[in-house]
Amino acid sequence: MLRIPIKENDIKPPLLIISITMADDSEKKILAGMKAMDEGDFKKAYSHFKKLAEEFPKNAEIWYYKAECANYASGMFGAKVAIEEIMDAYKKAIELDGDKVEYYQSYGSFCISVNKYDEAEKAYNEAAQIDESLESSLYSEFAIEYFNNVMATYGEIMEDPKARAPYAKKALEYMLKALEITPEEAKSLL
Repeated sequence: MLRIPIKENDIKPPLLIISITMADDSEKKILAGMKAMDEGDFKKAYSHFKKLAEEFPKNAEIWYYKAECANYASGMFGAKVAIEEIMDAYKKAIELDGDKVEYYQSYGSFCISVNKYDEAEKAYNEAAQIDESLESSLYSEFAIEYFNNVMATYGEIMEDPKARAPYAKKALEYMLKALEITPEEAKSLL
């Protein structure tokens, strides 16, 4: 009888092998979806990531790409994806991996585009808390995108300074946060 010496290090737990295989499999499938994105076929990419989200429901990256593709497919290419479905996909990505600034930033940007300003503000603030080195750019992005969207959506506000004031005030507050100056300092500079 032939005996093969086995060291303890040679024994691999089956779960680890399965996990590595699944990671490799999901990575290959993610790359296929990203290829469709790179080619500008966001409807195809959205369908791909939608299926992947069912196959790999615990993968934050897949949920994020599903949301991004749905956003682009519905915005630029006329796909019929409900706003709530897109928001839920972003939220699921954040729930699974809450340390990714880009998940919050993208979610916030999407919320601005669909006039969900309070949700957008919350997302940008959470992103800024994750990485303080990005606070200035996140706050200024929120201020500008928020104000531009409000003006585009409610054009008549531009004509009435009183109606425009609350929106301009919020945008200005975030610009001041981005510049790291107080309202008093801003007044003294002007």
